[in-house]
Amino acid sequence: MSGRDPDEIWDQSAEEGRRRLSRGATGMAATGLVGGVDVMLGVMALSVVSGALAVSLPEQIAHVGGSLFFGIGLVLLVVGRSELFTENFLVPVAGVLRGRSGIPDLLRLWGITMAANLVGLLAVAAMLTRAGLVPPDTLDAAGSMADTFAERDLVSAFISAVLAGTTMTLFTWLTHAAERDSARVLIAMLIGFLLAAPSLNHAVVSVGEMAFGIFAGTPQKATWTDLAQNFPVAVVGNLVGGLGFVTLSRALQVRGEPTGEQTR
Repeated sequence: MSGRDPDEIWDQSAEEGRRRLSRGATGMAATGLVGGVDVMLGVMALSVVSGALAVSLPEQIAHVGGSLFFGIGLVLLVVGRSELFTENFLVPVAGVLRGRSGIPDLLRLWGITMAANLVGLLAVAAMLTRAGLVPPDTLDAAGSMADTFAERDLVSAFISAVLAGTTMTLFTWLTHAAERDSARVLIAMLIGFLLAAPSLNHAVVSVGEMAFGIFAGTPQKATWTDLAQNFPVAVVGNLVGGLGFVTLSRALQVRGEPTGEQTR
């Protein structure tokens, strides 16, 4: 089979993970802030297209159509080399497993990146709801997306979060496996659709979608309390999916390669 070997992808991930973990707090925060902005721009594209399509199409079909454009945010993320909290479930973990960094370094990266992601998201979401900045149909679509997360029970929210963490960490693996930027762009658009179409409970994306609608005042049900209750469920589910279903399985895959090095 053509393409890069799994152990080669893992080696590159481990080296990149060492670089990420060795940065100062300012660098981590700046990269995370831009990552939050990038994702919120993807949410904006999703909402604008969904709202426009909903004028003449059923809401569900309009949402699926808009989901084709959410990946723009992931393109900005991967090409611009910004970061999401959940995007750090594979690369820095690979560095830790190789003994190039420690768990405290990993926890520090996660904490700073998550906080910076949220600041970027909320700032852009608030700006987008300024009167006249986006069409009213866009704000209506944002409200509907916020209600989608608020209406889920705990089990559904958790399962959706596990799938979101799995999908996002798979995205990280695939972008490291790809050798051309054109392939990374295509992967980002495809993964963006997988995240947005079923409204998977991604810890960063769901905050952006819910905050956008709540700031706009268009949800029928969603409140800041719903957002606060959903966020920890999303974080835990993302960790289970990203670390358990993707990072662990890839580490075991590399261990099983006849020419692969040990992951630790």
